[in-house]
Amino acid sequence: MKKLLKIVTYPLLLLIALEIEAQLLQTYIPIGITVAIAVIPLMLGIWGLEMISPYSRSWRPTLHQFLLDFCHSLLSANAAGQLTRIALAGVMATVGAFLAAKVGSQLWPTHWPLWLQLPLAILVADFGVYWAHRWMHLSRLGWRLHAVHHTPTKLYFLASGRTHPFNAVLSHGAEIIPLIVLGSGPELFALWTVFKTVNGVLQHSNIDLTPGWLNRILATNEQHWHHHSQERAPSNSNFGNTTMIWDQLFGTYYTSDERPSPVVGIAGAEIPEHYLAHLSVPFTLRQYQPSFDQQLV
Repeated sequence: MKKLLKIVTYPLLLLIALEIEAQLLQTYIPIGITVAIAVIPLMLGIWGLEMISPYSRSWRPTLHQFLLDFCHSLLSANAAGQLTRIALAGVMATVGAFLAAKVGSQLWPTHWPLWLQLPLAILVADFGVYWAHRWMHLSRLGWRLHAVHHTPTKLYFLASGRTHPFNAVLSHGAEIIPLIVLGSGPELFALWTVFKTVNGVLQHSNIDLTPGWLNRILATNEQHWHHHSQERAPSNSNFGNTTMIWDQLFGTYYTSDERPSPVVGIAGAEIPEHYLAHLSVPFTLRQYQPSFDQQLV
């Protein structure tokens, strides 16, 4: 029974989140609020599962780390992401309308059922962020923007929000620009946001799960732990935010018969664990990681 729960918990939590959002979309509650209502209880549930069945007890955060990652989640990830969406929405929608007029039809299949549109939205959005994420790992400038996300030495649900605002703007822009330009509707956008947010929290979570075949399709926690490894090969792989499809197609998918090591983070980095230091990382990374040049391809 325990083995079965380790397999089904990951997809079950995602399906619960989507069902909650689908039901809320049928009410008069504003869409932005429905997303929060769907996501927050799932985050608390994931936190509870970390307490009950942790993958590594060494990953339990201190109060300082918890508050730091809460600050990142609120300001660096959420606020920067929302501002990016507001800044891009009007311009990208105009570009999309222009392209649709040129083609003579809608670019997005809005006549499809939402349950068919959602997998397409996941693939389209993840295609953009896959290449942005890959660039951030394999270029010096990109790594300066992205390094903060790899500073945690303990992976747990709030580690998903540890990021630099520049990273958040670039990643979120790469995700939403194709969806807005192609004309995906607000209900689909809400469902996609819930899916990718809950999956992001799950993939960083400290829950002992074994999703099995799902590891080859979704960016699960068991696969994403490899990505946070201090070793070069697994860290420079599995770039998909929500799916492993693009990693499979472009040769960056990594898996191992051995379960991931609990040793994560940036080897040799001495980046102080406070928010202002993290904001300065794109400008000061060299002094913290002198071996940086040797770690890049």
